Amino acid sequence: MKTRSAFYILGATVLGALFGHVFPEAGTAIKPLGDAFIRLIKMVVIPVIVTTLLVGITGIGDIKRMGRVGLKTIIWFEVITTLILFIGLAVGNLVQPGKGIDLSQLPKADITAIASNTSKVLDAKTLLLNIIPTNIVDVLAKSDLLAVIFFCIMFGIALVGLGNEAKPFLSIMEIASKASFRLVNLVMKVAPIGVFALMSATIGTYGIALLFPLLKLIGTAYLGLAVLVFGLFPLVAVFLSIRITDVYRMIWDLMVIGASTGSTETVVPQLMQRLEKFGVPTYITSFVIPAGMPLNSDGTTLYLTIAGLFIAQAFGIGMSLQQQLMMVLFFVVTSKGVAAVPSSSMVILLATATAVGLPAEGVALILGIDRVIDMARTAVNVMGHVFSCVAVARWEGVFQKGPVVLDGMAASSERGSLSS
Repeated sequence: MKTRSAFYILGATVLGALFGHVFPEAGTAIKPLGDAFIRLIKMVVIPVIVTTLLVGITGIGDIKRMGRVGLKTIIWFEVITTLILFIGLAVGNLVQPGKGIDLSQLPKADITAIASNTSKVLDAKTLLLNIIPTNIVDVLAKSDLLAVIFFCIMFGIALVGLGNEAKPFLSIMEIASKASFRLVNLVMKVAPIGVFALMSATIGTYGIALLFPLLKLIGTAYLGLAVLVFGLFPLVAVFLSIRITDVYRMIWDLMVIGASTGSTETVVPQLMQRLEKFGVPTYITSFVIPAGMPLNSDGTTLYLTIAGLFIAQAFGIGMSLQQQLMMVLFFVVTSKGVAAVPSSSMVILLATATAVGLPAEGVALILGIDRVIDMARTAVNVMGHVFSCVAVARWEGVFQKGPVVLDGMAASSERGSLSS
C-alpha cells in the first residue's frame, strides 16, 4: 500500500465532514455506502485471523515453544493494558473533562442497540466460559473473536502434533492467508468512498455543533492518547532497544489509514509485512497481531477510563480512589473479546458504567462524538500492535533489527543484531 492511499482516505474524511455539515440530509442519506464498507471490513476479519493464526502457530513448530510465546503475549497484553488504564485515570483526574458541562446542551443518542449487548461483557464467568466454543461454525458466523482464537490455538496444537503430515494443510493455509491479505487490499480500494459516507452520515446526523460542548472531552482524550504515543511508547522503545523514530516512520501512514477507516483490520497485511522486514519473525506477527485485536487495544483502553471519569464528573458524582480502581478492574475484564460487537467501546463503557453505578445516560451523551475520538484511538491501537510484536520477539530472543519500511519501500536504517 502506497503512502498516497493514506492521503486519499484522510482527504475523504475531511470532505465527508464538510459534506455532512453543509448537506446534512444528503450526508445521512448516503450512510448505506458507509455501512457497506463496514460490512466489507467485517467480512475479511475472520479469514485474516484464522489463516494467519494457524500459519503462525504451525510455524512455531513446537508445542512448548508455542505455549511460551502465548504466555508471554498474554502477560504483555495485561501489563500494558493495566498501565494504560492508570494513565487514563491520571489524565482524567488532572484535566477533569466533565467538570462544568451543561448537560442540557447535549442531545442524547439512542443507545438501545448498545444496551442489548452489555450482557455479553458483564458476567466474567460467562465471558470466560464462552471462550470455549461449542460450535465452531456458530462462533465463526457471529465473529466471536475470542472463541475463534481459542479454537485456532487448539487446532494449531493438534496440527503441530501431526508433524510432517500437517504440511499439505499448512500449505493450503498459507495460500489462504495470502488470499485473505489480497482481499483486504481489494476492500481498501473503496475505502475513500466508505470513509466519506461514514463521516458525512455522522456529521449529518449529530451536527458539528455537538462537538463544541464536548471539546474538553475530545481534547482530554487526544491528550491522553498523545501521552501514549509521545510518552509511554518512546519509553517502551528504549526498553526494547529500538528507535521510536523508526517506528513512527514505519507506520505513520498505516496509523492514518486505521484512523480514517476506524479499523485496525484494514492495515493488518501491511503491518505484518513491515514488522517482518523490521526484524520480527513471521510466526510472532502471525500470532500476536490476531490475538491482539480483541485483547490489546491500547488507544481504546485509555479512552474508556477517561470517558468513565467524564460521565461521573458531568453528573456530579464523586468517585473515591477505591471506586476508580474498581472501575479499572471492570475495564480490565470487560475490554476483552467484544471487538466484533458494533460500537464495542461504547458497549464496554455502558456495561462498566452500569456496574459501578454511573448513569447510562452519560453514554448516550457522548455517543455522537465517538467517531471523532475513535479515529485517534484506532491509530494508537495500530502502534500498540507494533510494540506487542517487538516485545514478544525480544523476549523470545529472536528479534533482529532490520530496515525501516517507509512508503512501501525499505529505507536504510541502522543495522545490527539487537537480540538478547
